[in-house]
Amino acid sequence: MADDPVLEQPGVDTRPQARWLTLDRCLPNPRNPRESVGDLTDLATIKDRQLQSCLAITRAAYLKLWPEDAQTLGGGPDDVVFVNGNRRLAAARKYGRDELLVVTDDTLATSQAAVLRAAYDENAGRTDLDPIEEARVVMDIVTTYATAKEAASAEGWSEPWISHRKNLLKIHPELREAVRAKARGAEGLAIRDARRLGAVKGIESMPLAEQREELARLLRVDDKAAARKTTQTKPPKAGKFSAENSRGRSVPEQRPESAAHTWTMPADAVAEFSAVFAAEAVATGTTPESVMLAALDALRPVRQEAEEAAS
Repeated sequence: MADDPVLEQPGVDTRPQARWLTLDRCLPNPRNPRESVGDLTDLATIKDRQLQSCLAITRAAYLKLWPEDAQTLGGGPDDVVFVNGNRRLAAARKYGRDELLVVTDDTLATSQAAVLRAAYDENAGRTDLDPIEEARVVMDIVTTYATAKEAASAEGWSEPWISHRKNLLKIHPELREAVRAKARGAEGLAIRDARRLGAVKGIESMPLAEQREELARLLRVDDKAAARKTTQTKPPKAGKFSAENSRGRSVPEQRPESAAHTWTMPADAVAEFSAVFAAEAVATGTTPESVMLAALDALRPVRQEAEEAAS
């Protein structure tokens, strides 16, 4: 008995309950992650049956978080704002349903981030939530925190993951539409290339023509890197390793003195690695040096195994 929850009124369950509400009391979420409800034909059967309840908060709870949305939101004091189920609400209106089963839970409205995250989580698993919509709602959530680092910690995201989505919103709206087209399976701009473009310093201030030129430059770098990969190189001889830097000097790596030979990395290989590190740095919003160090860290166990085998 001591572990039983204490209710505000003994014998009364105060948890939110589902109830039927007429559509005129149901308000769509102005902060919905989806910019449009899209094709609703998959929900046409809602006219006869509702397979899943909707989740909402009261209008008062919503306006406490976003008072500036009062005019956009409309409605009256007894209305609710949908957090999950905005497509079901739109389909009910389109196909002639009179009411919906709704759970109203103001405990969700602890912060702007909490409401936005609840709406995002429902839509994140949908295949028709495009990358730009996802990026927009992620950044809406991030801006409710003091810093991106704080947002990453609170929401369980990584800072690079947030940065990738922020970069999508830096490119020109026309290029964003190209990203959406590609996500639908049509001709367009790949998400990876769009993120790299968004990571270019000063990209937001560039007009469309300059952004297109910068994108073409990035793609040319990729083409050159791909071409170099097809070049056949002579396998290195076993022995002591040294890397040829951009100035053509050989820098020996410390290896066991029993190794008999020194291998110098070909200049074209150095150039290829440099291009790969630079491209990865742009894509991840870091530096070529940090990418190189990460690669070396990943190879360290291999090196240790080889040294142990040789000893």
